[in-house]
Parts: sequence; C-alpha cells; structure tokens
Amino acid sequence: MTCIKEIETYMDSGTLTAIATILLVLVGFAQILILNSQKRQTRIALIAQYRQLWTRCKEYFGNVIFIGRETGEYYQIHNETKLKELEELVSKHRLDMPTTWALESVQNVFNVLDELTTRILQGHLKVSDTYPIVGTGFLRHSRPLRQLLDSEYHSVYFSSHSDKNHRQIHKEMQNWLIYHDGLRRRCLILIDIFWAEAVRLEDLPPSDIRSAADAKKKTGKQNRRRIFRETIRLNGLKKLFLAMKLSRFLKRAEYKSFWNFKGLKRSRLDKMEKNWTKGLLREK
Repeated sequence: MTCIKEIETYMDSGTLTAIATILLVLVGFAQILILNSQKRQTRIALIAQYRQLWTRCKEYFGNVIFIGRETGEYYQIHNETKLKELEELVSKHRLDMPTTWALESVQNVFNVLDELTTRILQGHLKVSDTYPIVGTGFLRHSRPLRQLLDSEYHSVYFSSHSDKNHRQIHKEMQNWLIYHDGLRRRCLILIDIFWAEAVRLEDLPPSDIRSAADAKKKTGKQNRRRIFRETIRLNGLKKLFLAMKLSRFLKRAEYKSFWNFKGLKRSRLDKMEKNWTKGLLREK
C-alpha cells in the first residue's frame, strides 16, 4: 500500500511538473509573439514618421537636385516657376556670405537620409521597409546626389562651362558634406542599398541597371566593404551577422558569378531590355 501511495504521489507531482512546463512554454511563446508584434508596430510607426519627414523635405530635395545637376539640365523636381526663382537666387550668390537656402536644403535632406541609413544599419528598419518611403523617384536623381557626396563624381560630370555661381554653391554644399564625413558615407551607403533593392524589384530601366553593374566591377567590393565597416562601427561586433547580410545584399546589383548566385543574369537583362524597348515603342 505504501508503494502504491508513493507511486501515486510521484505521478501526481510528475503530472503537475509536466503541466507547469507546458504552461511555461505557452507563456514563453506568447511573450515572443507579443514582442514580435511590438517590434512590428514600432517599425510601422517609424516608417510613418520618416515618410512624413521625407514629404516635408520635398522642396529641399528639389533645391539639392537643382544644384547637384549641371546648369540647365532637363531632369528636375521643381516646376518651371520654382526653377526660375532658384536661378534668380543663384545669380545673387556672394562669396563673402554663406548661401543660406542651399545649406538649409542640404542639411535637411541629408540629415533625413542619414537617419534612414542609421536605422537600417542598426537593424531597426529593413531595406524593404525604407525603400518605399523614397521610391524610384529618389534613385532617378542618384547621379546628382553622388556628385555632391563624392568629389570624384564632381570632377567627372561638372564642366568648366557651367555657371560660375552654380559651381560655387555646389562646392559650398559639397564642403558641408565633407565636414560631416560619417553622414556623407552613410548617405552613399543608402544609395547603394536602395539601388540593390530597386534592381531586385526590377524598378529601374535595364540600361541603367547594366551600366551600374559594369561600374560595380570596380566599385562593388569597395561599396560592400564600406557598408560592412559602417555597420560594425555603429553597433560593434554584436551586429556582425547584419553587417555580413547587408554587405551581401549589395551583390544583387552586381553580375551573377560562382560566388554571387543571387546576382544579375546577363540573359535576364537582355530580355528585360527587349521588353522595355517594345514598351517604349508601344509594340505588342
């Protein structure tokens, strides 16, 4: 009888332990779901916040693109009336005074872009979350942005025949970015990240994708190294996996190879180019 009672007691305690273990697992699982839901809500709130910030930056962005491009370039953001106002402001430029409207524009635009980049590099936002905030309209102007962010682009694209005042204001904007080198690097990183995402989604003309992929034969490694180092600089080694993931993500904008199986297929680019040309010519 004593043995039977001991067995019953043991079974009861064993059953209770099992039930308690199951409850703990369920509670843990519920906590994970709640945490994931909270993270998702935080991400959604951040996306909404940055979308509003970027919307408020549209006028400043138009000013930056106006100065980032050559004098009289066709592709602009502002309408004709606003462009004439800017041309008038440029004509009044003085070397002995800072160009307030230009510096205000470059600070507002690149500070927002820097915040977006930092959020991505810290893992608070995904690339797929942030890309729709600025969209392909942003990437259409990636060259004038690079002209401001990278002095090599300035020397390649800006001719000596450009308006003198325009060149001086461009240099003034560029100097501000040089003085804020970390911000400058991170904004270059954002262009690289968004370009890779646009290539993944096939949001760009095939000719642009191809010419960029050709350029990345030389610059791809440098771009990947830059994003890797910046991620580690911001977070330390605890974000090593994220640094590797983001660095690897940029390879989507490079040609496919043995070491880059997710890269661009030349055959796919050829097919895209044919379809794109047919679309432009309205051919069936």
